Amino acid sequence: MNVKETDPEQSGNQEWMCAECGYIYDPAEGNLETNIRPGVPFDKLPEDWNCPVCDRPKNQFTKFVSQL
Repeated sequence: MNVKETDPEQSGNQEWMCAECGYIYDPAEGNLETNIRPGVPFDKLPEDWNCPVCDRPKNQFTKFVSQL
């Protein structure tokens, strides 16, 4: 049986990490503190969205790849 891995980047589920504090934005969870509903991909966040922990702008986030 051949199992195909899903590419989180293609499915819109790519997680992003804040370079300053390490907060991880997970599109599957959204961010209710900043009124972002679950299912919103990082590239669809408002331009003025900032990290809910340290208030850094979106451009301070990088794609997160879990080592697990």
